[in-house]
Amino acid sequence: MEADRLREIVNRVTDDLRAAIVDLRITEEEWYPALDFLVDVGRQGEIILLSDVLRLSVTVNGVSHPEGSHTASSVVGPFWRESPSVRNPADLRSTDEAGEPLVVSGAVRSQDGERVIGAEVDLWQADDNGTYDVQLDRVPHLRGRQRTNDEGRYEFVTVVPPPYEVPKDGPVGRLLNKLGRHAFRPAHVHLKVNASGYRSLTTMVFLAGDPWLSDDVIGAVKAPL
Repeated sequence: MEADRLREIVNRVTDDLRAAIVDLRITEEEWYPALDFLVDVGRQGEIILLSDVLRLSVTVNGVSHPEGSHTASSVVGPFWRESPSVRNPADLRSTDEAGEPLVVSGAVRSQDGERVIGAEVDLWQADDNGTYDVQLDRVPHLRGRQRTNDEGRYEFVTVVPPPYEVPKDGPVGRLLNKLGRHAFRPAHVHLKVNASGYRSLTTMVFLAGDPWLSDDVIGAVKAPL
């Protein structure tokens, strides 16, 4: 980031924050616990989660990726990690996997409709219990990265994900509780697509009929998804 741009952002954010402090008459008894909270968030590795539940991530995403003729974008979330390379098609389930089987397949196309051969498609999701592999410190699970075939297609076999609650046992969860907010996310699958010569796309696919579609804790649901 160039110095002028950094200065512009820092000055605007701090000006607005100082104005809020004055308008709300925030005291030292309120300010310093807030700083301690942010330190705790950092120590617990929940910075992205905090950005998500405050709906700052989706706001930045909306500025970065205005909706157009392409697939709608979404935030990457706190649970993305580099996925292992898998074949196309690939079965991401373990031999004793719980949950209803789900096939995720499609084609990667450019904005002019041409299929993109050799695009990298990265998929990750929660298991049947609503838990990601990184939350359990287990080997990569229900995540994989493959290349589109000669027809520009990809295919993963996984399981139907459930709605789930974001972590509630850390500082972000305690904040949600104090604010009287729930922690639920509607069922979804994450996808990230990269191809040489194209802008990358990070998105989610949501399951129709989910009870939390209209009240996602991070506000990431878009009608096209």
